Amino acid sequence: MNYRTVFTALAVVALMTGMAGSAGAWQYGDAWIISEYTLMNAQDWNREGNGGPGPAGGSAYHWTSGFDGETRVVWNFDESVHHGDAPATAELFEVWTWVPKSDAHPFNAYNPIEVAFDGVLNQWEEGSMNPNIPWAGQFGTNHQWLNRNQANQGDWVLAGPGPQSPEPGLVYAKAGSFFFSKSNYGFYGPNDNYAASAILIKVVPEPGSMIALGAGLVSFGGLLLRRRA
Repeated sequence: MNYRTVFTALAVVALMTGMAGSAGAWQYGDAWIISEYTLMNAQDWNREGNGGPGPAGGSAYHWTSGFDGETRVVWNFDESVHHGDAPATAELFEVWTWVPKSDAHPFNAYNPIEVAFDGVLNQWEEGSMNPNIPWAGQFGTNHQWLNRNQANQGDWVLAGPGPQSPEPGLVYAKAGSFFFSKSNYGFYGPNDNYAASAILIKVVPEPGSMIALGAGLVSFGGLLLRRRA
């Protein structure tokens, strides 16, 4: 099922229509919810609650705490999510995470979401230069990650601006990329809590393109959301 919202500025609509992507029928401003995820070290995750209202609703979320480099949550931007209607080559994406609301274990620990650009589950690109990512990187690597900005929001929260990304708050991805997060970053403590729930990724134009000039007219609520049952 597709959910579409008409943009209020016709000029922006025209620009976005004219600058559609190269794979399928995707356009800049399209977004996909990835509500299914894989838990590594699943025994360390606790299942509870509801994933939230709206498009993320109806599903439980998971949470874990403390430090463990192998306790990860993985979101796969695969055919079951995009149905071929997504960029096949590198494009810039915003990443939004659903932060469940919990009074018992509020989610407030530093916990970046990372990109496995080529979608190889056991190849995390950490400490390397992936030639397929069109970014020169920094500190000898172009591995991409954004701070998830966890907070006890009960809402979608935009990731970023860094700590390492080609543009503030944006990462390169494509159909088939993985996104993942670990419970072992920052000034962690034994009682730090990390959530696993839905993420939403939105494809956006390069900041220097003409379409970016009208970006201020396009709100989060005005994106074209592609989510199929």
